[in-house]
Amino acid sequence: MNVRKSLAIASATVALGGGLALAAPAAQATPASHGGTAATAAMQCKQHKITVPSDRGAVAYWECHRTYHGHKQASTQIWVYDKKADGKCVYGTVKIGSWRHTYKACPKGHNVSGARSGWHNGADAQVIMSIR
Repeated sequence: MNVRKSLAIASATVALGGGLALAAPAAQATPASHGGTAATAAMQCKQHKITVPSDRGAVAYWECHRTYHGHKQASTQIWVYDKKADGKCVYGTVKIGSWRHTYKACPKGHNVSGARSGWHNGADAQVIMSIR
């Protein structure tokens, strides 16, 4: 797993933890089955979170891996939170192989809740958090 965070406002620390302490509803606390076939190996998932100083925002996500027809694939389920009414937005960008998508949360209180990337070819997902 590659995690990188770019912030225009200040340097920040990346916190990877073993729990979604960011208000992911209990019904969404584990990723839903992404479906599979006999050609799909067992799926392995792990949860992560990225936080920013001053409680400006946060990103929490599940990252899952599988092998499908001999190809390594990754999938994510992401929550993006804007926690401060400062006129800036919180972005969570997911990159898996050549696929990329950015999720945006703003203004404060308008959050991304459990968006799924789907399966994409690539051994790993990179999640980038930014505030701008």
